[in-house]
Order: sequence, then structure tokens, then C-alpha cells
Amino acid sequence: MQYKLIRSKRKTISISFDDDVNVIVKAPNWISKAQINSFVSEKEDWINATRVRLINAKRSELKERLQLINGDELPFLDGKLMLTVIREGRKTGKVKQIQNRLLLWIPYDADYELKRSLVEKWYRKRAAELIPQKTYQFANQLGVQYKDISIKDQKSRWGSCSSKGNLNFNFRIMMAPERVCDYVIWHELCHLVHMNHSEAFWKLVSSNCSDYKISRQWLKENVKKLYPI
Repeated sequence: MQYKLIRSKRKTISISFDDDVNVIVKAPNWISKAQINSFVSEKEDWINATRVRLINAKRSELKERLQLINGDELPFLDGKLMLTVIREGRKTGKVKQIQNRLLLWIPYDADYELKRSLVEKWYRKRAAELIPQKTYQFANQLGVQYKDISIKDQKSRWGSCSSKGNLNFNFRIMMAPERVCDYVIWHELCHLVHMNHSEAFWKLVSSNCSDYKISRQWLKENVKKLYPI
């Protein structure tokens, strides 16, 4: 069985999968390749069953995503943008918002992945413009300081705050209602005061974002809405 091996100072062997469902084996530096192969062989049935499950889940997820054709509606904060796809003789793509429309210029032979990457870049750009503005405003209100802001596509979280004061935000919160986007920013800024989820932390969140419980619930119930592409 093929797998990618990552050695480190860890004490045990573990098996995981990357985004393309390839097998990743993490092992201690001192364990021999023969021992690792033996471990993988013992887990082969589990690995194969898990890969099938993950592949099927990935296919199901892709079926639910927009195909990015004319008339598709893309969520953007409190509204929706109607997509217009324009194929023409060009080598690169371009995206532009005009009021409540998102215009996508692409080459004649462009496939879905090119369309998706162009739209994603547009969302990331808008996130990089709007989120720092909101963060700066809210931080001043809260009386806290942060270091850097990064816009990412984190698979398991909408935002994070490091002990060094660096903030990360998932660009996909631009596809949520604006109050939900604001809640995520408030949540991470409050971690600059309380680096935990204590009662004091939630009290601070509540004092600055009174409807935070509604926004938290929205995120729990509407994850798929933030993955239209």
C-alpha cells in the first residue's frame, strides 16, 4: 500500500488522510521502515474502508456545490450575488462585482476548477478588505491590540487567535450573514483578553455581541451554506 511517511520526534505511529484522501503515516524517527510497513499492513482493512467512506463523502459534497453557471446565486453577507459567466477569447479569467451581480470572464475552454478558483480568489480578496476593517474597529471598542491578521480556508474552524496575538479568519464567513461574520471577529478578539472559553470569556463576548448565541447556532446549522464552491 502506498503512503506518505512523515517522521518526527513523536512516540507513536498514526495514520491519517490528506485533502485528496491519500494515506499519511506519521512515525517516530527510531522505528524501522519494516515496522512501519507491518503496522500499515495490520491496519489495511481499516484504511481501505475509511478511504472509501471519505471518497464517497467528498463526492457527495461536490454534488451539492454550485456548478458556477449563469444564474447561480452566491451568498455574500446579507445578500446574494447572481453569477454571469462570460466565455471569450482570453488566456486568464477575471471577476468583478456590479451591484448584486458577479461577472466572471473566462477562456472558452475553462473548466469548473478554473471558475471555482477565480470565484474563491474574489471572496478571499473581499475578506482581506472587509475583515481587517471590522477587526480594527471592534478592537478599538474592546481596547485590545492584535498583531497580524491572516485570511485562510481552515477546515475545522471559522477563526482562531494565537497566544502571540495573531488572528486567523476563514474567508468563508463572507458567505454568512453579516452578524455572524461580526460574531466570529468578536469571538477571536475576546480571546485576546481570555485565552479560553470560560464564563468570563462568554460574558465578554455577550457584552459586545448580544446575539452571539443566535450566530453560534447559525454556524452549527448552516455549515453547508458556507461551502457552495
